[in-house]
Amino acid sequence: MKPAIFLILLLTSALAADDLPEPTISWKYPPEMTGSRVEVYRTIGDVKLSAYIFEPKDHAKTDRRPAAVFFFGGGWKGGTPGQFLPQCLHLAERGMVAISVDYRVKSRHDVLPQDCVSDAKAAIRWVRANAERLGVDPDRIVAGGGSAGGHLAAATALLPGFEDDDNKGVSSTPNAMLLFNPAVVLAPVEGHPELLPAEKFADIAERCDGRPKEVSPFHFVRTGMPPSIILHGVNDEAVPFSTVKLFQKAMSAAGNRCELKAYEDQPHGFFNPGRWKDEAGAGAKLHYYKTLAEVDAFLESLDYLKPAPIVETFDAKFDAKRFTTPIPNKNTQVRDGVLWTHGSSGGKYPPMVYLPVSGKDLAISFRYRHLGPGGMLWFFVDGDDGFGSVDHMLRVKLLRDGVQLQVDSHSLDPNHPLRQKQERPADKVSGAYRLNEFLPLEKADLSANEWREVKIVFQGESAAISVDGKLWSKTLARANFNAGKRKLLWMQNGGEKGIEIDDIRVESSQPQP
Repeated sequence: MKPAIFLILLLTSALAADDLPEPTISWKYPPEMTGSRVEVYRTIGDVKLSAYIFEPKDHAKTDRRPAAVFFFGGGWKGGTPGQFLPQCLHLAERGMVAISVDYRVKSRHDVLPQDCVSDAKAAIRWVRANAERLGVDPDRIVAGGGSAGGHLAAATALLPGFEDDDNKGVSSTPNAMLLFNPAVVLAPVEGHPELLPAEKFADIAERCDGRPKEVSPFHFVRTGMPPSIILHGVNDEAVPFSTVKLFQKAMSAAGNRCELKAYEDQPHGFFNPGRWKDEAGAGAKLHYYKTLAEVDAFLESLDYLKPAPIVETFDAKFDAKRFTTPIPNKNTQVRDGVLWTHGSSGGKYPPMVYLPVSGKDLAISFRYRHLGPGGMLWFFVDGDDGFGSVDHMLRVKLLRDGVQLQVDSHSLDPNHPLRQKQERPADKVSGAYRLNEFLPLEKADLSANEWREVKIVFQGESAAISVDGKLWSKTLARANFNAGKRKLLWMQNGGEKGIEIDDIRVESSQPQP
């Protein structure tokens, strides 16, 4: 499936799960891993642990591609590498080397979670030690997993020790983490008695031979951890949402990038397609695609994946599913090959149109024109706020007599001098406060009802903004620009005659190899 289709699926909440293709999970052990080749990454006594390697088309040993290493869930007792077969196939199609690994578990090998951690670290070290032979970039290795596998992915980054394999001197720390409903708090946390029932902590302690704290990622949070994304159901009964929320807060407070994506009303394992055969199964299939789109956006923001270009000309092939805003609606429709918005929303703000995007260094452009006097077009770029959530990043207000810019960054300090609206609460997920930097109006004659081209080119901390080329332009440098972009917003106040938008283009601003 093309990456743009995954993005569209994320955007369309009304899309029926029955319309989606069926991703395949191999629940058997050993798994049936069609599309992979197998290597042994670790031998312990008579136990050989396999790595199932999925490579992009035309992959060569001389390549230096990013790699994702997945660990399955199962409470450290059971499970199969086949759990992440669909994700591996997808990432290989997108251009990464994807690897789902086996590790020792209680039911098959009579081991402790500590031994599982040792295997997980050995897997990351093996990939890095063999990077040249595998065609992998040793500095772009992602650890991923679900539940107990999510715990192992986090453990490779946060836990000290447990390195007893043959690749001594090679780092077992991944460069990023993909955590699906991960178990990250395995021992009590002072001041938070509500995290888990006492019997749950007792059960975990028993599994860990009375030493749960030594394998509890939360208890080793510190500065300098790899960027991470957590995908978690709010109604998770096995790994309560409160545990990952506390983990994300601690990671962000330590200065680490840690995004938490909350899925309302979703249970444990909500992202596993085919886990249920009734209505819940259809929902799991849909959430599989939603989480996969979030994973794509996260990896694109790290430049591990190249974002799929977006080109929308509103011609006969226009697909409204690309936008999160329902089109047509009472204010907006596609008319004569352009997007036309007019009138009033009847609420606090003018009519809005949302378009999700993904990637960090992006070139964004579109054309617009007013059809009547007065009014304005306010264009927003939203992105990662640096603390695990998404909010406004840059706003461009296109008035008839000039352009005004606003930069929105974020801080955990409620008393930050740039916090303009004291009544605005902190973000529910990240705990960050929006900071508002208002730049003065810059004069430009935009009064004529003619087509104008707006272009913004993000590269690192720089944003080059222009209207009709040299008519008006400005370059800003802000630290918050060097983050993943997630959606575009057009807020249109064009009166009854309205405003038209056409030729939207979003693509990577990095030079192509």
